[in-house]
Amino acid sequence: MLKPLTLAALLATAAYPASAGLVCNGEEVDGWHFYCDPAPEPEPVKPEPAPEPEQEARDEPQEPKEPKELTATEEIEAFREYADELKHRAILDPTPENVQAYMEVNKQMAQQAARFAAVWQRVLFGSPHLDANTRRPLTQMGTNIYQDQRNAAEQAALRRAAQEAGLIFVYDNPADCRLCLAQAQILDGIRNAYGVEILAVSTDGSPIEYFPDAVQDAGQLEALQLADKPRPFIAIVDAASGETQLIGGGLLTEDQILERIYVVREVPMGERYQ
Repeated sequence: MLKPLTLAALLATAAYPASAGLVCNGEEVDGWHFYCDPAPEPEPVKPEPAPEPEQEARDEPQEPKEPKELTATEEIEAFREYADELKHRAILDPTPENVQAYMEVNKQMAQQAARFAAVWQRVLFGSPHLDANTRRPLTQMGTNIYQDQRNAAEQAALRRAAQEAGLIFVYDNPADCRLCLAQAQILDGIRNAYGVEILAVSTDGSPIEYFPDAVQDAGQLEALQLADKPRPFIAIVDAASGETQLIGGGLLTEDQILERIYVVREVPMGERYQ
């Protein structure tokens, strides 16, 4: 009697003929195998890295770049550096060649300046609104006429100021302040010529020639914010508003006083030199 194990072997032999082989992974193999090796997984295909933009740019044919156009400022600065280099080279190494090189560029600069001045002059001729001669004549005759008109305007301004305001003249002891005495004499002449009222104020109660009715400061200067001004000084006070405007300190001539009163009272701020 056959054993069960032998019978199982015979049955297996009948089911699978000897000529039939076992196929594993697409190939026929000999022998008995309880399992086949698993088929190897295909390796993932790695995508090719995209070329970097810079690499593409390097690979592509480069078009020639146009030279950058300099601004006028850059061009002038470059020329100045070039001229300075030639000058410094000529100073440090004054060979005939180096000196001549700087002389050549210096001549070029002079010619360029002359061309600029010539065009400036032509433009000025055709643009009277840019010509200072229309506001203040440059010739001797024109200057005399302008000054006469200016003097008349300043005198008229002082006469108008005499009707609306008065002057304050502050002084120290004339024994120590000779400029104060000289200023008093000048102001006395203005008072007589234009009829302007002038109040003389002594800081220490000392009298002064030409102004026997001078008063001593008793806090008025502090109230007007004039106590710390150097003496002598002159201020103009508007009678209606009480506004005080300092005319100036130190010794002022009659012409200077007239001019400053005219500017302070008649000329709008910022328009004198337009």
